[in-house]
Amino acid sequence: MRRARVLLVALVLASGCGYSLGGSTEVLPEGARTVIIKRFHNHTREHGLDVRLQRAVEDEFRRRGTLEVVDKDADLELTGDIRRFASIPVAFSATDEAVQYQGILQVSFRLTERATSRVVSDTPLLQATQDFGAVSGVVVTSSPNFQRGTIDSRDLVNLTNVQIGGARRREALRGLLDLVAHDVYQRAVEGF
Repeated sequence: MRRARVLLVALVLASGCGYSLGGSTEVLPEGARTVIIKRFHNHTREHGLDVRLQRAVEDEFRRRGTLEVVDKDADLELTGDIRRFASIPVAFSATDEAVQYQGILQVSFRLTERATSRVVSDTPLLQATQDFGAVSGVVVTSSPNFQRGTIDSRDLVNLTNVQIGGARRREALRGLLDLVAHDVYQRAVEGF
């Protein structure tokens, strides 16, 4: 019984201090119906990453349907920066050859109400990671990520590790873009 009272008091105090669970409060301004998603500034050496991320974020917003994505005269504006994209080796063979990498994508973004310039949501750092194999012995052909890719399991024996690594890196980047787009939507619109 004492535990229940202590828990009840803690909940009452927490609710009085402005604490709330992410996603439980309305983030968007009342009346906001449209959003323009600007191209993120690309601070990496990965050519075209800004265009691909913009498309991924626009697709995520369209899929969710809370806000209509428009090209001009929007209620809200989403802007951001691509801070980092890297492929870091995380596993090595007995001959010190990298056999598995971790793709890392870091972005920052801000959702602003255009009429008032009020910042609705500001995320200074959002990071997504995804591991991928770089040699044929590490590529798991039954994995869902492999099945969505462009490499056929019969072709693995004819490909060099460099070709396999490049194809897996591209697939990992697609996955990272989808993860980041999903997280951008959740943080900007749902407050998670």
